[in-house]
Amino acid sequence: MSNKISRFDLYANIGLAQGALTSPSALQGWLTGYVCSGARLSKKQWLEASAEYLGLPETWNDKSKLPVLGFYQDELRNIEGEDMDYQLLLPSDESDFTVRMQAFAEWAKGFLDGFGASGRIDESDLTEDVMEVLKHYDAFSYGIEDDDLDEDSERLFTELVEHARVTAMFMFYHFNQQQEPKLH
Repeated sequence: MSNKISRFDLYANIGLAQGALTSPSALQGWLTGYVCSGARLSKKQWLEASAEYLGLPETWNDKSKLPVLGFYQDELRNIEGEDMDYQLLLPSDESDFTVRMQAFAEWAKGFLDGFGASGRIDESDLTEDVMEVLKHYDAFSYGIEDDDLDEDSERLFTELVEHARVTAMFMFYHFNQQQEPKLH
């Protein structure tokens, strides 16, 4: 058995040590939604926005700043990479299903919050495909009730996570395309 800590646990521990009120999944969702809109943050803006979104009682301490800045760079590199390497930051498969589902719901809510917080998207930018993705994320943000769990829940969860991963990349490419030079 490996003693290596997962990325999720690493950032959960950093957040908990600072008094975070939500998971790294929510923060990744927020950041993904924000950058999918075409917006970017300076280091200072990211430290402030991430602390605020996690509900930290104070700003990041000096020990946490470097990993939190690394989180931003890693996530941006993953979503803009051509190798389609972007993955949702969720608890490991060994974690209880309800814990993983809650983290996924937090990711979806975070995405919507970040997408809206960017302030870059006009109603005219919301194509039918974009609206469909946003509606899916809204539905995902409610999770699955314990009463609705059955033997197919794990398979459905895996499909939902993959759908969210692929549609996040779609949203990124949709709003972050290089503009063709216009002739005047």
